[in-house]
Amino acid sequence: MPGHTVGTGDARMTGRRGGLWSRLRRRRAKGTERVTDVVPTGAYVFPLRLKAEYEAVPLHAYHPTPYNKITVLRRRERKHEWLCLGWYVDLYREQGTITGQIYRPLVTDQDKEVVLAAVKVQDKEANLRFGLT
Repeated sequence: MPGHTVGTGDARMTGRRGGLWSRLRRRRAKGTERVTDVVPTGAYVFPLRLKAEYEAVPLHAYHPTPYNKITVLRRRERKHEWLCLGWYVDLYREQGTITGQIYRPLVTDQDKEVVLAAVKVQDKEANLRFGLT
């Protein structure tokens, strides 16, 4: 049958009209990517120029929240320095150019303990900072 993929059981992933991929292509073509120039109340922007100082692949501490994971970055030169950014919200742009990422900071001690435990599993001598302060 045309438009179906054998063995996957899911025809939505094929190129069939109205399928998932065609909807994604239409969305990209319209320019409706998730990028914003407004920072929500209580959130902050982490500039992309600072992200170059940290490793490319972040550590994600999973925690049952609406955002589900907390982003933690490890510094490239000093391997024991970690930066907890918080929950990723969205991309940030200025004048049409993406200049940063929007994060919600951690506010409760329970959230901070979950992150500290996840980082200590990776690095016993970790020095963890919360936010950009």
